Amino acid sequence: MHGVKKRVIDPKALDYRIALVGNPNVGKSVLFGLFTGKYVTVSNYPGTTVEVTKGMYAGSNDTIEVIDTPGANSLISHSEDERVARDILLRDEEKRVLQIIDAKNIHRGLLITTQLAEMGLPVSIGLNMWDETLDRGMSINTDKLQEILGVTLTKTIATQKYGIGALRSSINAVKVPKISIDYGKTIENGIKQLEAVLPEKSTVNKRALAIMLLSYDEDLEETLEITEKTLERIHIIRDGVQKEHGHPLSYVITKKRSDYVNNLLKGIVSYREHEVTAGAISRNLFFFFFMPLFAFFVGYKVIDLLLFMFAGSLDTSGQAAWMLRLAAGGISVGGYSYHLFSREYRSKRKITNILGTLTMHPVLAWPMLIVVLWCIYKIVGQFGAGDCVDFVESKIFGSSLEMSGGFDFKAFIPFTNVEYIFTHVNFQGINYYLGLLCQKFMSSDNFFFELFLGEEAGLIQVGVTYSIAIILPIVGFFFVSFGLMEDSGYLPRLAVMLYMFFKIIGLNGKAVLPMVLGLGCDTMATMTTRILDTKKERVISTLLLALAVPCSAQLGVIAGILGSVSGAHLAIYFFVIFSQMLLVGYLSSKIIKGTGSDFLMEMPPFRRPKLTNILMKTYYRTKWFLKEAVPLFVLGTFILFIITKLGILTYIQKAAEPVVKHFLGLPVETTQGFILGFLRRDYAVVSIFKALEKDAGNLAINPNQLIVSLVVVTLFVPCLANFFVMIKERGAKTAFLMLAFILPFSFLVGGILRYVLQVLPI
Repeated sequence: MHGVKKRVIDPKALDYRIALVGNPNVGKSVLFGLFTGKYVTVSNYPGTTVEVTKGMYAGSNDTIEVIDTPGANSLISHSEDERVARDILLRDEEKRVLQIIDAKNIHRGLLITTQLAEMGLPVSIGLNMWDETLDRGMSINTDKLQEILGVTLTKTIATQKYGIGALRSSINAVKVPKISIDYGKTIENGIKQLEAVLPEKSTVNKRALAIMLLSYDEDLEETLEITEKTLERIHIIRDGVQKEHGHPLSYVITKKRSDYVNNLLKGIVSYREHEVTAGAISRNLFFFFFMPLFAFFVGYKVIDLLLFMFAGSLDTSGQAAWMLRLAAGGISVGGYSYHLFSREYRSKRKITNILGTLTMHPVLAWPMLIVVLWCIYKIVGQFGAGDCVDFVESKIFGSSLEMSGGFDFKAFIPFTNVEYIFTHVNFQGINYYLGLLCQKFMSSDNFFFELFLGEEAGLIQVGVTYSIAIILPIVGFFFVSFGLMEDSGYLPRLAVMLYMFFKIIGLNGKAVLPMVLGLGCDTMATMTTRILDTKKERVISTLLLALAVPCSAQLGVIAGILGSVSGAHLAIYFFVIFSQMLLVGYLSSKIIKGTGSDFLMEMPPFRRPKLTNILMKTYYRTKWFLKEAVPLFVLGTFILFIITKLGILTYIQKAAEPVVKHFLGLPVETTQGFILGFLRRDYAVVSIFKALEKDAGNLAINPNQLIVSLVVVTLFVPCLANFFVMIKERGAKTAFLMLAFILPFSFLVGGILRYVLQVLPI
C-alpha cells in the first residue's frame, strides 16, 4: 500500500524520529495513520523484502519523522520482520520509542519493554485496546505499573481515537524503563566478556547487544559488521556459556525475562471473578452429569446464540427449550433455582462474543467456515466474476452493447434510469472508439495497430482490457471479502483451524494469509509470502501458489463449466488439485533445506467490521494492484505479441502436440489453450472448452477429456505476471527452477488422471 502523497525530507533537517514498536496486531498502523495523516511513504528496508512505512508527524512545530516498524514478538530476530524492527532501533540516529502494547496481553508486550530497557532507549508506552480489557473483566493498576517502570503509560483505544492526545503528549516525556534483569552468574559473566570485545554502539547499550549474541542472533553479527577475529572470540565465549546450560541460551534468557515480567505484574493485573452457582444441581444426578457434558461439547455461548436466534419460537414447555434456558440463564424447578452461568455475566455478552466462540469451537467452526466460503463465492464468484466482469468487459471495453442478460441494473442500482441510458445510447465500448481513432491514421494490419489493438495480443485490447475488465472486478470484490475477514478477526481463527494441514506441508498457520489471497490473485499473494518467518516457508508457499492455487478468475470459469457437466467431475477436480498440493508441499518440506518456525498467532477478539476500515483497505489494495500488477499484465502481453510475431508460439504449439495428443488424449487444438494460460488463465479454460467442443463435432463433450485438461491448466505454469513477481521475490534462479518442475509435473498428473478415469465407472 502506498500513501496518497509523498514528501521528501532531508534527514539532516529532522529534529528526531519516533519509532512505533510493538507486537503484531496491536494497532500500531492505526496510530501511525492518526499521527501522520496522509504524508506516507512505503519502501523496502535495505537488503530485505520487508516494507517499512514512514511519515511526517502532524501537529508539531518540530520536523519529526514517524516510522512504523514491523510487528515483532522479540527484538532477537527469528524472521525478517523482527530483524528489520531491531535494526531500525540500532541505527545511529536520535529517536524516541513509542511502544504500543495490547493491554489485554500486557505480559507479551512487556517482554519487548525489557529489551528496550536493556538497549537504553527512551520509551513511552501506550496500552491500546483498553476497552477489550474491560470486556474481559481485566483490571490493570496503571499508576503502580507506571511508578515501577518509570515511564509514562497511556490508556488508548486507537479505533475510537480515545487517549490519542495524551499519547501524543507522552512523546515529550520519554524515559528509559527502570528494568534490570539478573540472568544468573554464568550468563552475566558471558555478558561482561562480550561487552569487552564488542565495538561501541552510540545508540544502544553494549549489554543489549551481548544478550542478543548469546541468544544466537546470527543476523546481528552481520548488522554490527565486526571483524573475523572478534567474531571468533564471540563464538568462543558463547559456546563456553552454553556448555553450562542444558537448554539453549535463547530459551534460558527468554524464560528469565518472562519470570521477571510475571513477578512485575503480581498485584498489578487482576481479573473479575464471575459467580457460577451450581445450587441444586448437586441434588439431582441428571443435572450433575448431563448438563456439564452438554455445555462442554456445545458451549454455553452457542446455546445463548440459539436462544437469541429462536427467541419466542420455541415451545417453552418443550424439553429442548427447557435445556437451553437452563444452560443460558437458569430455571426454577420445585422451588429450587438452577443456574450454570450468572445473569451478570450473560448480560455482558454480545453477538460478537458468541460468534467469536463459534469460530473457535472444535466442531462448529467448520460449518461456520462453509458459510463463510459460500458467502465469498456469492460475492466474488457470482457477482464479481459474473455480473461485474460481464458488464465491464462487454459494456465498457467491448465493441458492442447487448443488454439482454448479464448485468441487472435495476437489481443493483434501484430507482435509477441507468438501464434506459445504456440501452438507448449507442455506446460501442472504449476499444471500439480507439480502433476508429487509430484507423484514421493507419490500417488495421499495421504493426502498431496490432501492437496496441490487436485481438490476439494487443497491449490495450488484451493487456489493459484483461487486467482492468476481467481481473480487477474479481480481485476488488475479493479484497472486500478479505477485508471483512481481516477486520472481524476471523483470519487468525482460520489460521488456527488449518494449522495441522499447513504443518503437514512444511508451513504454519500464518500461511493461510497468502493461500487465501491466492484465491483472489496469485500475483499479490506471492508478495504477501514475506510475512512467513523462514526462507524455506516462503519458497514452499510460493511454489504451492504457482502450482495448485487457482485464482478467482480461473476458478470461477472452471466451477461453472464442470458444475454444468457433472457434480462428480467437479468433486474429482478439487480432490486432485488438493491432493497434489498436499503431496508437493509434503515432499518440498522434506527436500528443501532449512527449518520451519514456531506458530505464534495473536488471537484478537471477534469484532464487528467497520465499513470505513474495509473500504480504506480495499482502496489501498486495489491501488496496489493497479500500480504493481497491471504493468506486469501489459508486459506479459507485449512478450506474447513478440513471440507470436516471430513464430515462436507456433513452434511451441507444434512441439507440444505429441504430449497433448498421445499422452493426455486431448485434441491438438487444446495446446493453444495451455500456452494462453501463461498469460490469461481463465481464457485458457475457455479456449480449451471451445477446442473440445469443436473436436466433439457439436456433440456432448467428453467429460473425462474436459477434467484432464482443466487439471493440467490449473497445475500448469503460473501466469506471466505471477512469474515476474516470483522472480522479484524469490530470485530468478528459484523462479526458473519452480517453472522447470511445474511444467512436466502438470502433464504427468494429467496423463495419470487420464488412465485412472478410463478405469473408474463414471
